[in-house]
Amino acid sequence: MSITQRLANLDIPSVIMLVAILIALRFVLVRFRFPGAKAIAEIAESLALALALVFLLIRPLLVQAFFIPSESMVPTLLVNDHILVNKFVYRFREPKFGDVVVFRSPKSAGHYQADYIKRVIGVPGDEVRITAGYVQVGSIPYYHDDLRMALAPKSGDGEDCSIKLIPNKVLVDGKPVSNTHVADALRCPGSKVKVVPGVVYVNGKALNEAYTAEDTDVQYPSELTPKEWVASDKRGNKVVKIPNGRLLVMGDNRNRSDDARRWGLLDRSRMRGKAMFIFFPLSRVRWIH
Repeated sequence: MSITQRLANLDIPSVIMLVAILIALRFVLVRFRFPGAKAIAEIAESLALALALVFLLIRPLLVQAFFIPSESMVPTLLVNDHILVNKFVYRFREPKFGDVVVFRSPKSAGHYQADYIKRVIGVPGDEVRITAGYVQVGSIPYYHDDLRMALAPKSGDGEDCSIKLIPNKVLVDGKPVSNTHVADALRCPGSKVKVVPGVVYVNGKALNEAYTAEDTDVQYPSELTPKEWVASDKRGNKVVKIPNGRLLVMGDNRNRSDDARRWGLLDRSRMRGKAMFIFFPLSRVRWIH
């Protein structure tokens, strides 16, 4: 962890100790008459005030800095992006669809009390279902991992290659490839290629998710989804009906995100705030949408 990250995550006892040391240093220095003692004392006093203000008032109640440790929110957020999170907004309103939120992970996630960041896809009362994306070549279905390995640039092994399926097209790192090339890469030259994108439906309406790195190749609800959350919609499809006090949150990098599809709907009480702004690196400065 970098020095910046360590400072951003100082706990309250450490902050109080640092403030006390700076105040003590200030009172010691004002007793000396050597050149610069008064200036150093003033700096110590200013630092103590700034630490107290930022860590004991602003961070707990208003705004906090976080850094992004994983690829789960690519392309919206990249690894090592530093962001500002509004901790105040959800005191006055509920999280809404599309909000990018920071929350304390539940026990079922395996990293209890760690800070996670995901996008809100379902709010209380919503009915959500997800169909898996795949490409059918001849009679054989191929999923994202299969396509990633077959279509990756020759210089790589496919691990960092992004595959997104949209109607009638396969995108590799955002660039379309022809169905002929797909069939050839999968060693089925001349075979008919059918592209079936993974789709998220909310209240029966398919979402247009331009913000995702890949469409999902995992169906939801699944066998792991608690039965009390599963219902049937008007067309007889299995859906997850979001109960009061819960949220469905998912990463934008759908096939590389550990999220509510695996560890369950998020309890509203675990919310920490809304991700608002990328402030570092400077080339990435922007609002978060």
